[in-house]
Amino acid sequence: MSNRDLAESLCTASKALAEARSAHLTKFGTLIPHVFMGDVRERLGACMRANGTGPRTRNAVEVAAILASLESGMASGDRETRNVVAFSFVGSAQSEAFLAAIEPLLGPKVRAQLAPEEAS
Repeated sequence: MSNRDLAESLCTASKALAEARSAHLTKFGTLIPHVFMGDVRERLGACMRANGTGPRTRNAVEVAAILASLESGMASGDRETRNVVAFSFVGSAQSEAFLAAIEPLLGPKVRAQLAPEEAS
């Protein structure tokens, strides 16, 4: 799986991410995967309940599909794709308030990228 494949999978998982990718392409003229992961984190945050206890009911399927796409990127992605997920999604998400709520929903390959103190 390439970065382009991952982005396509994420956009299939989420209409909002498809719209974000379109804006991204307009702004940058090309896909910059490490930057696009910021849109992915932002969308996941928007899908979470205000109290941070998990996805809103209406967004649960979307959250699961996004996280499945990221897991697929870690499982079958080329080196660059795995780096994008590991560093630009997981690494940056560790400072996000929603991380504790989505951690149990992460697939094993994505969860393995969490810092040891976070992966309990």
